[in-house]
Amino acid sequence: MLSKPCIGSPTFILVIICLMVLPEAANDESLSDDLEYSSGPSNLSEEILVHPTTGAIVLASVNNVPVYDVEVQRYLDRLDVFQGLPESTLQIYRSGVLSQLVRQQGVFSYLQTTDYRATEQEVNLALAEVTKTLEARGQSLDAFLAAGKADKAMLRRNLAWKIVWNRYLDSYLTEVNLRRYYERHYAQFDGTTRRVAQIFQGDPSNSDDFEWDRAFRDTVLIRDRIQQGELKFSDAVKQYSNSPSAADGGDLGWIGYHGPLDPRIHEAAYSRPVGSIVGPIQTRFGIHLLYIMEEKRGTATWEEMVDDIRAAAASYLFANVAEKYLSDARVFYFGEEEASEMDPTLVHMFHKEFVAP
Repeated sequence: MLSKPCIGSPTFILVIICLMVLPEAANDESLSDDLEYSSGPSNLSEEILVHPTTGAIVLASVNNVPVYDVEVQRYLDRLDVFQGLPESTLQIYRSGVLSQLVRQQGVFSYLQTTDYRATEQEVNLALAEVTKTLEARGQSLDAFLAAGKADKAMLRRNLAWKIVWNRYLDSYLTEVNLRRYYERHYAQFDGTTRRVAQIFQGDPSNSDDFEWDRAFRDTVLIRDRIQQGELKFSDAVKQYSNSPSAADGGDLGWIGYHGPLDPRIHEAAYSRPVGSIVGPIQTRFGIHLLYIMEEKRGTATWEEMVDDIRAAAASYLFANVAEKYLSDARVFYFGEEEASEMDPTLVHMFHKEFVAP
């Protein structure tokens, strides 16, 4: 039997407080209440993009609902993997977080039009529990909000998101559905490993001068020749790969779905059946073409896997709903750009922070 924190339970409240996620999601009236605009971003003055009470800056909006700079930064702080990175790299990650928050708001906007919606009474109850828990710790709600550069409306919106999303997951993540999801994606959970070989073109010591586009095109041609039977993979390794693994026929050994290599490599290695050629895959090191050689199924039990399966299935549902309904939403970015691609190094962390049950 699966279990998880109930809305209003002490565990639920502590999660809300400890994570300090405040303006993650909003109802349709919040931006007009807080920022008082009605005609769209083309008519916004610079002052209107700042929350009048907290000073938080609006970076994007979804159906007139704001996404603030403080919540983006809060996620970056909680992910805690960005210390010492150059500003240019941090900006890429900030864009990724912002895009994920925008998608989350799109999901919330849709779910609030369904039977899964959070009612005002439910949000009031959750807010009362938060207030009670804070008082037991000797802290007022106002002080708590001020410390997070937020206000009560932001907290209410976050509580509403938690309620509606958990309710949606409860209806779909039944044991039957989880087992069905596992059968389709078993390699992600049970310890399955695959033996993989690669053809690599790159110059990690001098990536600035490396001809990335040319290497990518060359690798496409190599792949096509292998798939058409004109060239054996082993011969292509000898002719074209400049990785140390070329001495072993490109053999990278046995790798799991998760591991120490670039996440793109692990993902690609499990994206096709055994015997497939996969790629080209571009990483920060160079261009890779993979050959999936063998597979060994893992031996993990259902009890050992179920939490990870549930989290992955929740991420799948989130992506599915966002893809369906975000295109119908009114989304605007203010001085920020939408991330063109989710960095694979962040995917698993984002799953846990944004959508895991």
